[in-house]
Amino acid sequence: MNQLDRSFLRLMNGIPYFMNPELERLEWVIHGFLTRHGGVSAPPFHSLNVGLNSGDKKEHISKNLSLITRAFEFGERRLLLLNQMQEDGILSIKTFNEPLSPFLPYDAMMTDVPNLVLGIKTADCLPILIVDTQKRVISAIHSGRQGTALEITRKVLRKMKEEWGCSLENLIVTLGPSIGSCCYEIDEKVFRREWEAFSIPTKPGRWKVDLTKINVSQMIEEGVRESQIWRVDLCTCCHSDLFFSHRGEGRTGRQLSFIGMI
Repeated sequence: MNQLDRSFLRLMNGIPYFMNPELERLEWVIHGFLTRHGGVSAPPFHSLNVGLNSGDKKEHISKNLSLITRAFEFGERRLLLLNQMQEDGILSIKTFNEPLSPFLPYDAMMTDVPNLVLGIKTADCLPILIVDTQKRVISAIHSGRQGTALEITRKVLRKMKEEWGCSLENLIVTLGPSIGSCCYEIDEKVFRREWEAFSIPTKPGRWKVDLTKINVSQMIEEGVRESQIWRVDLCTCCHSDLFFSHRGEGRTGRQLSFIGMI
């Protein structure tokens, strides 16, 4: 798996973001994993918070979204966000007629429609962006503990094959910043036995779990090669100077990860 560290942090018109160099070579794709910096929100949401239900002022979130869309030069009405349910709902978008609800009750979406930007909000959960370089299909996934348990990433790959005829060998997968196993400890009420290979027991009935490796394992089992997968290898909880972290901070904001086609 290809690792992306802090050296891949860029600045676009005042907005810091992480990028995948393989995706930047595709002139028809725009993408970014944003940080907590570059916006107007006050503490504890400082500063580029896009989480509408976080407790932040709506006018701050609206301003932050405007700053993002202007910085990356796509229309604000072309950005689709999800009312992420911590489930496995997947939205396929094959036509786009405005207005579309800005907060859709799904945890993943995919499209082949140009000039449409798919956005995922996170503060520890794993954002995943996928591009089929031949079919020109893109997907954006929000995979937290429950989504990982429901194998949402595996289901997205299968849906890309079924609905668009995507070949897994043509995919570029990028995993954004999320909480690492160093900081993500859960108890036996939510732990799943199939996660033992990706976990470290800390005390009776408690484990530190690597959700990223579980999602990667699902992709490899489906047929994606490890060389096709890129990862922003930074724990959101450890690097709270860069990212929002629900585990680390409690009341906090949400950063945006996005992908679109020009």
